Amino acid sequence: MAAQHGHRHDDHSAAFDFAEAAPRFKERAAAEADKYRRLAERLSAPGDEVVADIGCGAASMAFALAEVLPDAQVAAVDTEPAMLDLVRERAAETGAAVRAAQASVDDADALAAAVGAPADLLWAGRVIHHAADPQAALDNLAGLLAPGGRLAIGEGGTAPQYLPWHVGVGNPGLELRLIEAGSRRLEGETREHGSTPLPYGWNLALERAGLTDVREVNELDATPAPLEGAALRHALESLRTRAEWFEHYLSDADRTAWARLLDEDGSDWLGNRRDLHHLSIDTYFVAVKAATATPD
Repeated sequence: MAAQHGHRHDDHSAAFDFAEAAPRFKERAAAEADKYRRLAERLSAPGDEVVADIGCGAASMAFALAEVLPDAQVAAVDTEPAMLDLVRERAAETGAAVRAAQASVDDADALAAAVGAPADLLWAGRVIHHAADPQAALDNLAGLLAPGGRLAIGEGGTAPQYLPWHVGVGNPGLELRLIEAGSRRLEGETREHGSTPLPYGWNLALERAGLTDVREVNELDATPAPLEGAALRHALESLRTRAEWFEHYLSDADRTAWARLLDEDGSDWLGNRRDLHHLSIDTYFVAVKAATATPD
């Protein structure tokens, strides 16, 4: 999903081009449709009337919610115009009643206008850690909930791993260094934007936002080798995207290795291997806004 800040490689390159990447976001959304439908079914309730996907990217959750809650008002909210154009394109293709709106989690007023009404369910997947002040962003979202409404955030978990420890190209531990490069990139973005990272866990942050009944859910994806078909394409796209996004935090040797492994015309292309697997843990937290007390 699109982050609330432009994806920049610290001082090394220009802003990430969401318009150029839109087709890949769309393809990934299609590949993850079943996953998000299952998640939407777990998070939603039959009486939900106002729901939103915050920092939506290609709006996988928004479209899943529109399918699960056909009578609800569904908003897909992002800061990136290219992502909102993609949402409108997908809505036109599918006929789903998903409304695109522009706002950042850092802007409480714009966020309130984008959601449009007290919300029964807000989803923010891999977004809040990009905010200028993650605690303030959670406070903003909590303030948009109707009494009894839920805020669900996708944060934490583990980065996906697909490769053996040594693939015969470059040095062993290549994928582990890619994951570490992602952490250093996030650290660089945090410094660049003057952001304030949380010094405590997401469960405590949700409690500090005034929410209750906080629960953590961890979902394991452990698909053994060999990956084939859509699972293999998804793995290759995930690795390609991260190798591009994190390239300035990789060594020259590792960049060269990734270029060889991701070259479809080369002899080392990962798509020809039979030892790719998928191991990851998706973590999300759900919290509730206390219902308004009724007088005796």
